[in-house]
Amino acid sequence: MIKIDNISGNIVKVLVPETLRADDFTSLATEVEALIKQHGKIRLLVDASDFDGWENLPAFEKHLAFVKSHQKKVERIAVIAKHNWQHWMVGVIKAFVHPEIQVFDKGEANKALQWISEEKRLSA
Repeated sequence: MIKIDNISGNIVKVLVPETLRADDFTSLATEVEALIKQHGKIRLLVDASDFDGWENLPAFEKHLAFVKSHQKKVERIAVIAKHNWQHWMVGVIKAFVHPEIQVFDKGEANKALQWISEEKRLSA
């Protein structure tokens, strides 16, 4: 089961279990939508350091549908990953979604939190 915790303001930590199931996204959507309603846009710190994959294809499809329907209300996503394939997947996803996304190795949780908390820098 996915667990979420509001760290501060619009920053939300999402703890991803070892295996994602389709029904995980139903409860996640309810919680995330409430935070979006409260803050407008949110930032996600996704701890996927225990994540090994999806239970089945419907779980993967539900994950993609969740991302598609919520991505415009997310400013930044920091992903803490343990597998090389997670780094690769984040690289592919970055080309298709609105939020800024950075991936961090399992031992870089503090660095991920620092990045997700930074104010966006505007270029001159």
